[in-house]
Amino acid sequence: MTDSLVSAGICAAFVGIAIAVVLGSYFAARTVLGREESERTHETAAAVGTRIATLYGLILALVYAQELSDYKDIRSALVEEAVAIADVYNDIRRYGGPDVVPVQKDIRDYLITAAGPEWDSLGRAKILSPRAWADWEDVYQRVLDLRPSTDREHFLANRMRDRITTIARLRQTRTAPVGEDFSGVFWPPAIIGLVLLAIPFYVSRPSRSHLVLLSVFGAYSGVILFFIYAFSNPFQEPARIEPLAFERLQLDFTKPLPKPASANR
Repeated sequence: MTDSLVSAGICAAFVGIAIAVVLGSYFAARTVLGREESERTHETAAAVGTRIATLYGLILALVYAQELSDYKDIRSALVEEAVAIADVYNDIRRYGGPDVVPVQKDIRDYLITAAGPEWDSLGRAKILSPRAWADWEDVYQRVLDLRPSTDREHFLANRMRDRITTIARLRQTRTAPVGEDFSGVFWPPAIIGLVLLAIPFYVSRPSRSHLVLLSVFGAYSGVILFFIYAFSNPFQEPARIEPLAFERLQLDFTKPLPKPASANR
């Protein structure tokens, strides 16, 4: 409930600021440029406004699509990493030997760190946890040191080595979206675009209908800018992705394995 209120508050702030920028630019333009309302001026303003709106909409659409794509990639990578972790955890049990207990313990420790302190640090500092890397390294070294002697063991050892490197690759993908800070490149043009879009409307009188329409335009722009901001960091509010796949694995690893059904002879 608290997270929803925070998200709603941030969205309302974006909407309010966007409306203020649009209306403020409109009234400033009328003050500075005068109140000329000839037919030719209206035609010129409409043509200029249409071109600016097209470019502005294109910029917002491209940035929104990119941020949404990165957001979805993080969610997909999280599920894929959870599958790889479960494969290593279960395959080491199938492999057997003295490494079963330490490998499974390191995997459980890794999940606890990755779903807790590391997830929070990705939101704040945008870095992966050294502790989680250390747990991963312990598992990796033990899997590399396996000495398979049968076809079954060869298959399981190779599979675990492949899956543990997949985990490392997916860990790195988590930092890609949050590590690229485009705020200095995107937000100034976004605000300037709102200002420039509002200026051509100075030829229209500030009637109730015109002000309502300008406010609607500002509100919608604010909503789009809010979602771009929200998707820019998937590890913090207002669009934080929860590590549910990791948390489910922790619960699954604490459950006893089902007993195999006896075969009918």
